[in-house]
Amino acid sequence: MDNNEESNQGTNSQDVFGVLWNALGGASVDIIAVCSVYSCTKCDCQRSNTIVPAADARQEVTLSDWLPYWFIASSRQHEAGSARFVRNSCRFVRHAPPEEIALKTSPLGQGIIRRLSSSNREIRMAARDAIVSYSQVLPGDSSAVTQTKQANQVETMRIMGKLEHDLHGPSIVVEALALVAGSIGEIAQMTGDAMRSVLPFLVRHYCSANVFLRAVAMEQLLAVSQAQQVPLAQLLLHFAGSIASTLAATLEHRTPGAPFMQCMQMLGTTAPAFLGQFQAEIVADLFIWGNDTALKAVAGILDVRLPVVCVDQAASIFSRIFLMDEQLMQQAMARFVSLLSAESEMDQAQIEVNIPGLLRSCSVKLIFNLVLALGEEALVMRQRARSAVATVRCILDGSSEVAGSQGMADIVQANSDVGAESSELSAFMSRHILGVLAYMNELLREPGAASQGEHRRKQGVRAVGGLIELLGEQTARHTSNVVATLTPALSGPLAASALDAWVVLAETLQAVKLSADQVNALLVPLLGAFIAADTDRPAIAQALDRVVALHRSAIKKHFAHMCPVPEHPLLATSRTVMHKLGKRVGLRQRLDAL
Repeated sequence: MDNNEESNQGTNSQDVFGVLWNALGGASVDIIAVCSVYSCTKCDCQRSNTIVPAADARQEVTLSDWLPYWFIASSRQHEAGSARFVRNSCRFVRHAPPEEIALKTSPLGQGIIRRLSSSNREIRMAARDAIVSYSQVLPGDSSAVTQTKQANQVETMRIMGKLEHDLHGPSIVVEALALVAGSIGEIAQMTGDAMRSVLPFLVRHYCSANVFLRAVAMEQLLAVSQAQQVPLAQLLLHFAGSIASTLAATLEHRTPGAPFMQCMQMLGTTAPAFLGQFQAEIVADLFIWGNDTALKAVAGILDVRLPVVCVDQAASIFSRIFLMDEQLMQQAMARFVSLLSAESEMDQAQIEVNIPGLLRSCSVKLIFNLVLALGEEALVMRQRARSAVATVRCILDGSSEVAGSQGMADIVQANSDVGAESSELSAFMSRHILGVLAYMNELLREPGAASQGEHRRKQGVRAVGGLIELLGEQTARHTSNVVATLTPALSGPLAASALDAWVVLAETLQAVKLSADQVNALLVPLLGAFIAADTDRPAIAQALDRVVALHRSAIKKHFAHMCPVPEHPLLATSRTVMHKLGKRVGLRQRLDAL
């Protein structure tokens, strides 16, 4: 292919087709598929400020059809053809069936995102355009496709972080990653989870020592700000909690660098005030990242001794440690004890680090942090959280003399003691549930909670379901408290997660003899949410049907005191069951109710 030959997009498409045809001897190329893609006048794979129309559903081409030709994209002999193939893969994605556009399971997408590390800038920019096409929500996309593309935004940022860490690439490669992050930030929802990854990525490079990367990062931050129609200062302030640890990690001494101070000016705050506000997240993150230099710098700026800072934030640090796998947990715990001991010796204050004592001093906040992890989407994290709760129970209810480095093996051993009687774990959680729910209510209802993104709040609602499972039948004693926490979440973006937790609550209480008030506590909030809801009514009615079906005997027993189910087509099932149960209630019970 002649690299000097420049033509229109149609000629470029023919060149790519020619490479395919010649390379495979003209035998395996699907001419109809190729032509159907390149003849689409609605597709525009060049970046622009205009929104690209949705792909024509009549011209779907499976992405797997293009995998045999991937060698073209990775060819070093025909880099111009490689760049055209990668760039035109935007069209492949826009015409792909909905079930093939999930980036996590797309071999083509995984290959394209790794072309961001190519030494050829044209290929890197083509890969940038192609990978963004996996995440760009188009007019006409269904809700399922929209959710997939929003998940692709988060997955793209995750892969890029790993790619950057593994490559340790030059600034020209990191530039491409920053450009992708900026593009994702431009198309992401302001309240979406992707923004919580985009901004820390760009802020980290803005605070780097590389002047070139700082300029690129600031350019992308301004582009994101313009696309979201929010001033940059307001954008950073809204996500201050997400970028706090990233900013703190750039500190090397008590005197912050110019980029850090410029961020403080944009946020309208000072370094001590900012670090103090997000101290829990910052200290825990820096410790887990092993950034002791920044940790000491933070302590210096706060004008507090490092051991005091670590002890004050012990709940955050311990929760992160206990959620590690066994080997890493043992190493992290030993490093934590070593850090406290070393700093104490420097201050000429011999302090014996007592792990159980520290755990008791922050037990409620620690248990809340672990319960919150029960709402993680990843199964492995939920399993670790349950194991961590069992570990904390073993330590707090067990031997109090486990201390110092000698106690590390015992603490790790306790982590494997997940075979403890469920009744013991339920009783343990029952003693701490009021404190846990208080923290949960704070997370879900505080005015500033929305800035953490819906992700953390949904995680909190899901975690309530995990908490109910840990409590088991002990939940009956705390039904009103659990219901009070879940009820406000029955409307709005948290409704689906809240309804799932509500069904878990009803299933858990099925074997318990409930009072009339407890049964009504399960029914009344659902009926209230159903009446007030617009779009969530089918899901609420389904949850109500499930509650009524699970507690038929209790409803029959206390029927005279039950809240009536109103007439509505969606509530027909629950109303029919209630009507049949009412017919079986004797006259004596009806008269007694009067």
